[in-house]
Amino acid sequence: MLRKLLFGERATTKIAAIFDTESAAATAAAALHAETGIQAGQLRLIKPHDQGYAKKLEPEISGIARTALRAHSSLGLAGALVGLIAWGLAYASGMPTIVSSPRSSAIAFIFLATIAGMLLGGLVTARPDHQIVIQRVHDANQAGQWSLLVHPRSTRQSDAAIDVLNRLGPEVVRSL
Repeated sequence: MLRKLLFGERATTKIAAIFDTESAAATAAAALHAETGIQAGQLRLIKPHDQGYAKKLEPEISGIARTALRAHSSLGLAGALVGLIAWGLAYASGMPTIVSSPRSSAIAFIFLATIAGMLLGGLVTARPDHQIVIQRVHDANQAGQWSLLVHPRSTRQSDAAIDVLNRLGPEVVRSL
């Protein structure tokens, strides 16, 4: 539920498997397609020294924009609600500063909590968990290795892909 509320991308998890040869990477892609039901469009093969691999890493540009809009608005609204509740608790406790200027203090609480929520939305949009995959694919690309990127659309697909790749033996990295 929370994932659907915050993310506009169909595939929020990234999995990368690193191979020394094209044939090993292609074999793994075929096994993933056959054994997990992952569609060919969810698999991207990056050849060594490929200059255009960034688009293969993040193919859902419009989904990222939807994620930014959803995460900022949802978490900003949640922050405002938390700020209102915090102000209400402070007011109910009889804090002199809050009671003496309820409107100003409420605005401050709500404003700061809304900003905090929107900052959290920025963190969700930036997806720092993807950095480990991005960095490993970059390193493999520079080292002359092949990378197979998997963009699973569900937890079931993600778990199945990891099982297949672990059985095949390449180095595997994944985001959350």
